[in-house]
Amino acid sequence: MNPLTWIVAASSSWIVVLGFNELALSASVAVIAQLIALVRLRNFSVLATTVALSIPVSLSMLIIHIPFGRNDWSTALDLSVRFIALMSAFLTAASAITITDLVKSLSHMPRVAYIVGSAVQLLPQGRDTLGSVRYANHLSAHSPRQHSTRGLSKTVKFVVLPLITRLLSQGASRAIPLEVSGLERTGQRTVLNPVADTNLQKVLRWLMPIAALVVVVWL
Repeated sequence: MNPLTWIVAASSSWIVVLGFNELALSASVAVIAQLIALVRLRNFSVLATTVALSIPVSLSMLIIHIPFGRNDWSTALDLSVRFIALMSAFLTAASAITITDLVKSLSHMPRVAYIVGSAVQLLPQGRDTLGSVRYANHLSAHSPRQHSTRGLSKTVKFVVLPLITRLLSQGASRAIPLEVSGLERTGQRTVLNPVADTNLQKVLRWLMPIAALVVVVWL
């Protein structure tokens, strides 16, 4: 299925869950999303991630609401299940999407495709760059001109600033190939191996959010 269809489906489920704000509906959305992820992936990775994210949120809801009344546990339960439903829908959609397919599906909007691709790659690139910076500091600690990264000022000087500089440098280095490839030019874009898309999915991407809004407003 096209990545945009997954995103629209997850967004539509968010509209329904937040619009109705009912425990049974939130639980149903969570169960359906987890079943879809289980059938697709044949493992419990989405469920495990959802549980890991939901436990601290649910505990915070209990701490905030329960001390203030006998019936506030139901509020904490509603909010917790709603969060689980939202995360289940989001993680199920995310598990079905690859960065490559997402960017290719946005090829008709090259600037948007570049922004989305850069945004979703920023975290892994930042993690790799941070590892390189820490390794460089580790090596310098064994050199004659060793320095320590302890303390706020030294952390900023030897970790934060090199990290930001490296990320900015990587972004600038990508600008030239993009300019050569014609990012600024107008006209239709094509890809060598486009992501599968059908007319039915295109129609569904319009109908799902509209139907979700109509249901929330009228029911």
